[in-house]
Formats: sequence, structure tokens, C-alpha cells
Amino acid sequence: MSSIKTLAARFLQKSITSTVGLRYTVDGWFYRQPDATRQAFAELRNAATNRPVLVVGNGPSLNQTPLDEFTGIPAIGMNKIDLLYSRTSWRPSLIVCVNNLVAKQNRSVFDGSSIPVFLAWKCRWFMGPSNSQNLHYFNGRSTMDFSRDPSRWVAGLGSTVTYAALQFAYYLGGNPVILFGVDHQFQVADDRSGIARSVGTDVNHFDPEYFRDGEYWGLPDLGGNEIAYKLAKTVFEQEGRKILDATIGGKLKIFPKISLDKARELLNG
Repeated sequence: MSSIKTLAARFLQKSITSTVGLRYTVDGWFYRQPDATRQAFAELRNAATNRPVLVVGNGPSLNQTPLDEFTGIPAIGMNKIDLLYSRTSWRPSLIVCVNNLVAKQNRSVFDGSSIPVFLAWKCRWFMGPSNSQNLHYFNGRSTMDFSRDPSRWVAGLGSTVTYAALQFAYYLGGNPVILFGVDHQFQVADDRSGIARSVGTDVNHFDPEYFRDGEYWGLPDLGGNEIAYKLAKTVFEQEGRKILDATIGGKLKIFPKISLDKARELLNG
């Protein structure tokens, strides 16, 4: 019986994957930017040209990362980064989310955020009506081609949110872009459906209740993520720009590694 369930799950996932590009294309036909969103994107464009920009992930290593030292540096947070706020004075300049489950679970936080939040257009179905001037939607596409202009579209909705954040960092003009908290390692059960129910304490993120017991979350595809990171690396390097990885103990091997001391030098120099 278990083998039948496994095959059924794999078939369902394959069917979903085969139609995702079409769904995003059709959904994109209805994408519209209100004035507040157009203005938000205009303010981001080249706002940090040739200055360091942080891209801050959600890995457990954030608990060892002294973000307080980097307050005031342009920074992109992701998903439930707000769970860190009670422990630090540091705040991101903007927040990016591409995941429907996260949008649904963090709806009230995103809607009430004083920091600009950029969600994939598909997430709107899980957010409901909002009068927030800080909540914005971008037109996401399933293509992996790196987007140099997120105000038009953002690539890689089936990949990691970090790939979307790197496109925003490019748009900001950041150089170098420095990663923190992108641990690139997860403790998960073998589940090919792509979605899992969290059990007990969350050990995969910086907060033990990042995904609470019983909440659903999307399982990581580390190989697919690496493909996306290589694409981002190529685009940055073609223009003489760098992405550097200062994640403490991180397992990602795509970007040049730098120490925390080197990050301090670059960010505070």
C-alpha cells in the first residue's frame, strides 16, 4: 500500500510540475501594478549601486550571526524573517516571499508590516484584501532565466526564495551581495510530494516555531536551488559584480566563501 501511495504522490507532483508554467503564464495576464507598487519599485532601482547589499536567509546559522552590527546596510529578508525581530535591532530594507504556504501562514504580519513586502502575484489568493501601502506583488514566472528587472517579472517561482531575493539585490545595484543564513542543509524525511507537515520543533530554520508543529511547508530541492544560484552567479560576474557567501557553517559551494571578519570589513569599510 505504501508503494502505491508513493507512486501516486510522484505522479501527482509530475502532473503539477508539467502545468505550472502554463498556470503562471495565464495568471500573469491578470497582473497589474497599482501606483504604490510602481513607486516602490522605482525607489528600489539602483538604490544601492556599487554598495554592499545583504541577502539574509532563514537558516539556523542566523542565531550565530551578529546582524546588529550591520544595521543600516541595505538588506533583503525573506519569508518569516520577522520572527527574528524580538532578538535584534536589525531590520531588512524589504522582504520577499514566493511561497503560497508562507503567505497564508504569515498573512497578518505581511499585511501589517512597516517594511515593504514583495510577494509573488500568485500569493494574492492567500492574502485577501488589503489597504497596506507596504504590501506589493511582483509578476513571477516559472522560467529560471535570471530577471534583471523584477518590476517586470521575477524568475524561478519553483525554486528557492533566495533566487528571487538575488534578483532584487541585482535590481538594487548591489556589489558585492553578501549572503547570511543561507545554510543549504535541511533535516527532512524522504517525501517526494514536495510538501510536508512539520512535526515537533523546527530544526531547519532560525526559530524553533518557524514552521509550527502541524503546519505544512515546501520541501527543499537543493540540486534545483544550486542551478538557480549558478545562473545568478553568472549574471553578476558578467557585469563585474560579486555574490559572496558569509553564512556561518553553510554548505553551499556555489559562491566564494568569506569569513565574518571579511564581511565586517566589506560592510563597514
